Amino acid sequence: MADPTTPAGGGERGPSVPPPLQDDRLMLVLCYLGLLALVPYLFARHSEAVRFHARQGLALGLLGVLCAAIAVIPAVGFFGALGVAGCLVGSILGIVKSLAGERWRMPVAADVADRLAL
Repeated sequence: MADPTTPAGGGERGPSVPPPLQDDRLMLVLCYLGLLALVPYLFARHSEAVRFHARQGLALGLLGVLCAAIAVIPAVGFFGALGVAGCLVGSILGIVKSLAGERWRMPVAADVADRLAL
């Protein structure tokens, strides 16, 4: 008989992470929508997961604004546009991972959040 803890494919699975509370789902999505991360950062102090993602999302939003400012400079605008695209991809990944209950430290945004003491 098959072991109920192993998936049907037979591969190993990491520890089960509980899904976020229904009340936190909206706040977790807002965390990665640019400067709208201020809403959960200021008002959702009850959840450590929401605070973690809000700090990281706020840093990602600030990086997006900085990249957008660089994008309008003619000589280096291409690099700014790449940064804006990277921030968009980071936002999508952040939303998906936060709704799955994962705490994923984004390579640049988490470091910026730590340095700014957000």
